[in-house]
Amino acid sequence: MSTPASARIRSAGMIDRLARWVRGRPEGESAAAAVLRELREEVEAVSPPRVGLLPGYAAFMKVIEEAPALRSRLWAIGQEVQAGLEQALREETGAADDDELPHLMASQIGWIHSTVIAVIGREMVKGREPCEVSREVLALLDDIEDLLGERVLSHAVRTAA
Repeated sequence: MSTPASARIRSAGMIDRLARWVRGRPEGESAAAAVLRELREEVEAVSPPRVGLLPGYAAFMKVIEEAPALRSRLWAIGQEVQAGLEQALREETGAADDDELPHLMASQIGWIHSTVIAVIGREMVKGREPCEVSREVLALLDDIEDLLGERVLSHAVRTAA
């Protein structure tokens, strides 16, 4: 049974996930490319707990949709993810506190993640098979990458230390 402490640990892992991916990217990879790569790996692996590709997801989402406090907490987690990613980009690029670019880039990169999670959720609520949704979301990730401009795709490329 989950305890409040274990729930906080799990949400902390969700909150800093995008920032961890950006901070852990290899030399020559941009921040957006790191997030796209990590998402592709999780979706391809049909990684249920992290991206929602699991049978029974409809029942889980029904509980969330019927509980305003849970919906509110999910929204708050999304805001914390964005803030953590912005801070990571600020640190990685040496941007000043008043520079809006890290905020704008975190918004674009966060959009990638939130779109993928939303599409997975929508399709899993329909009762679809995780493997089938996974294949479709991999194609979606290609479409997302095609939509992103060069400025986003080339921002914060990791250089040699």
